[in-house]
Amino acid sequence: MCESNFINVSLLYRKMMNELLSAEEQKVFDIWYAECDEHRKYYECFCRQQEKIMLREHSEPRGWGKGVSVKERRFYFVSPWKWVGGVASLLLLVTVGMLFWQDNRSKESGKDYLENQVFHGSKNVILSLGEGQEIVIDSAFSERIFQSDCVEIKVETGILRYGRSSVADKKNVYNELIVPLSGEYVVELSDRTKIYLNSGSRLRYPVSFVGMEERRVFLEGEAYFIVFGDKQPFIVETLQEEVKVYGTEFNVMAYEDEGVLQTTLVKGSVGINVKGMEKGDFYKIVAGEQFCLDKQSGEVKINSVEVFPYIAWKDGLFVSQYDDLESIMRKISRWYDVDVFYQNSNLKKKRFFGIMKRQARLEEVLEIIAEAGEIRFSVNERVVTVTE
Repeated sequence: MCESNFINVSLLYRKMMNELLSAEEQKVFDIWYAECDEHRKYYECFCRQQEKIMLREHSEPRGWGKGVSVKERRFYFVSPWKWVGGVASLLLLVTVGMLFWQDNRSKESGKDYLENQVFHGSKNVILSLGEGQEIVIDSAFSERIFQSDCVEIKVETGILRYGRSSVADKKNVYNELIVPLSGEYVVELSDRTKIYLNSGSRLRYPVSFVGMEERRVFLEGEAYFIVFGDKQPFIVETLQEEVKVYGTEFNVMAYEDEGVLQTTLVKGSVGINVKGMEKGDFYKIVAGEQFCLDKQSGEVKINSVEVFPYIAWKDGLFVSQYDDLESIMRKISRWYDVDVFYQNSNLKKKRFFGIMKRQARLEEVLEIIAEAGEIRFSVNERVVTVTE
């Protein structure tokens, strides 16, 4: 595929469905389509594969046990979902099983899969209280209300809610929420800020912001923030940067195993202070922009992006905007709690383009990728091996 220009998967889908495009969207498609023969072949293949999946739209999902061939396995649609971004509204009908690699030739994948590896949601989330007590939040602990450090905490299915406090706490008590691999969770802080935590993430935060000059939380991993306006500035601190906001929606990706830290802004405006900069100096970004910090070199880039691929995880989707296989497999590794081994390092550079549900089995996800490119997967215990 041509390296100079890639196109949003949702635009391809809407074009194929003969939906009315804006003049700007039509221009983007026309330029992309006319750029090279590979783009035209890609679009033709996209349409063929989509039409096949549409024929199965009303089919019941089938089991994934032994003896079921790839051709017998049925894909299905997620309901239409409307997402509003910083610049334009995006109506996207998402399909499962839609990853493509150049000519999209189907390849038989490896057979040694973890057949029962399924995502189990917010399993074994750990809440560490200020006084040192640790609470394991699982299905048995849901729908509870308890008091801690004079603040009411309500545990619901998939979300932790802190009550508002009118009393200043001189101790500035902090809690920490630890989300394991294969998990996800939502916490609503005492100021009504809502934070979606991705798998393998940790968030440390005050139980109350009363009497504080600022609202500061500490993040390891990835989280999506919906921050309400307040006189106190809200600051997200990671190992190498601070993101300062007043009222906005944004995503911060700061995993230890990622080479680049990303802050993607959906609404409002934020400032980012890289550790080592003068206090009070910030890189400013606006809605639709992404701040990237290379952890090794310290290089900073601010890019205009389609924010959907970077925040879709909180709505249960894997989205690859022509990402390389290494980047995709890091996400899969965190989500399914597996290690990945490449027999040939060049395989890491292969690029894919498409959308899948995160609730799918590991076997299903690997088969989709294997069918899309000239690669095979085998799974032994918790190790996924990638071969030609």
